[in-house]
Amino acid sequence: MTTHQAHRRTAVWALLAVTLAAVLGGLTAPTALADPAPSGGKLVLVLDSSGSMAEPAGDGQTKIAAARTALTSVVRKLPDGAEVGLRVYGATVFKRTQAGACTDTQLTVPIGTGNRPQLQAAIAKYKPYGETPIAYALQQAAKDVGPVGQRTIVLVSDGEATCAPEPCAVARSIAQQGIDVKIDVVGFRVGGKARSQLQCVAREGRGDYYDADSTVDLEAGLDRLSTRAFRPFRLSGTPVRGAAQQEGAPVLAPGHYLDTFGTDRTAKYYTIKRTMAKSTLRAGISFRRPVPGGTVIEAAVKLNTLSGEACGWSYPLSFEGEQGIATGSASSWTGDYPKECETDEQLVLTVSGGRDYAQLKSAPYELRVDEEPAVESTANLPAEAGDPTWTPMPGSTPREIVPGSSFADAPLVAAGSYKTTLMPGEVQLYKVKADWGQRIQAQVSIPQLGAATAKAVDVGRYVDLDVISPTGEDVYAVFAKKVPGGAGKRTVLDPHGTVKAITTKEIRYLNRDGANNQDTGTSLPGEYYVAVSMTRKTDDKAFTVPMTLTIGFVGTPGTGKPTYVDGATPVAGESVTPSTTPSQDPGQPNQASGPVQGRVDGDAGPPVALVAGLGGGGLLLLMVGVLLVVRLRR
Repeated sequence: MTTHQAHRRTAVWALLAVTLAAVLGGLTAPTALADPAPSGGKLVLVLDSSGSMAEPAGDGQTKIAAARTALTSVVRKLPDGAEVGLRVYGATVFKRTQAGACTDTQLTVPIGTGNRPQLQAAIAKYKPYGETPIAYALQQAAKDVGPVGQRTIVLVSDGEATCAPEPCAVARSIAQQGIDVKIDVVGFRVGGKARSQLQCVAREGRGDYYDADSTVDLEAGLDRLSTRAFRPFRLSGTPVRGAAQQEGAPVLAPGHYLDTFGTDRTAKYYTIKRTMAKSTLRAGISFRRPVPGGTVIEAAVKLNTLSGEACGWSYPLSFEGEQGIATGSASSWTGDYPKECETDEQLVLTVSGGRDYAQLKSAPYELRVDEEPAVESTANLPAEAGDPTWTPMPGSTPREIVPGSSFADAPLVAAGSYKTTLMPGEVQLYKVKADWGQRIQAQVSIPQLGAATAKAVDVGRYVDLDVISPTGEDVYAVFAKKVPGGAGKRTVLDPHGTVKAITTKEIRYLNRDGANNQDTGTSLPGEYYVAVSMTRKTDDKAFTVPMTLTIGFVGTPGTGKPTYVDGATPVAGESVTPSTTPSQDPGQPNQASGPVQGRVDGDAGPPVALVAGLGGGGLLLLMVGVLLVVRLRR
């Protein structure tokens, strides 16, 4: 799932890695290749105003009253700078036999910013009236959002289309306009043919389908889908162009860069310049798979000496799903690499698409180079961390939180409990800062589910929990003891709910000599990421389950901090700029720019952030399976 680095020491470790998917954000000053729309995306709500909306909503209200309540609440929560519009259909022509019935749709509020009063006024006037020209309304909505940038159409309907053409075919044609457009659908108390048709619209429109049976369901669905629309996954960094061969490769100092894969199997070459004697160089890449449905399994990032001796490498694995991402990193450190890996002033970095180059042709990726100084002595440093034992975490009143949909917009959280909801196919990301001598504990708790949600969960539904290192490695401690929910990162979700917890090893310098990612990935302090996901099925309907995430840190910050030669400090690539999505409440913990409950970084020094970014839109990360990953340490 994250990086899988091979080493020359003979040690084989089979590790369970889960796959992920979703919508991610963050843009630094350099121009991003993957996102031509500086606004962060456009959203148009397409609402059913047909006569059937006068029917009961199942909770004492009519459907139209429930829609007004839900929409009003959702509009209040949208970011002030979000570009949003409102289109209705079936609002002015009463019968299908009347002229204009099948083209009866109006953009009542044009897409723009600062239009919340107009949106709320239009919602208040929203009434049930005519027919259901879904396809034509979608065609017009596609024109509303324009031809470029991050574009989302959220369709709300309570029935089957009553006019040609077929909505599914229209959704397919809209999706062909580009990977950055998608259609999410909320089916409001629908069933049978109508539900199948709306599910098809979402499927062909590369979006999500959400069943709503009440006002609460409708608000939850609209809230989640509209929030995602403004958390696009972008790339950032200083543009650089890798060479097609080692000779003439650009020389890179520690930093944060942006490049694209080639159009064939040829690798991109870079020269990494060492600025401190015997330092450890780390290079990481991240990218978004541009073709839905596949798994990138042979893209490669490698560090070599100028003479071609291998130093370190990894084969980034794509997180599974429609908007899959992949990360990978290579390090110059290990006791039995060639001596030149430690002493040469320059190393050669190569990045290639491998066997899957056809998927990755011209796809952008972020490249990050970090450098850690040599230490004066390891004699008094703690040995490699052993397998930890879970430490019970004190309970606290959970605080509301808006989870991140990317590494860049993940909220920075301190120790404590946070509550949100989780949807099938969604991956939520949270940033935590951990120091030398600390280990991270994370626990997800889902209570007993209500009848409707329990039915949707059915059987074979899983919740996955993971911790990702600053350089992109999967670092949960495989053999930790007394962990709630048992071993592994996956738990079964059933109507009774579930609890799942994981922990890392303690962060120690000498973990770098360990055999596996759980060791090497915890050899540096900095920004780690907790990822939470629920699997989805091919024919799934979207729904939400209540979830509490509890974060804890065990150990004394600063314990075992090494002394670097000549008082040097690690040099990290620039941190990715946080998402521009603002908090709705200054006290609400959804900002990536600061911790929710005080600092937890102790004396960690400059953060070593994960290479993040990755363009696209729609759902963020989709965990749908288990990969058995064999880790070899050479």
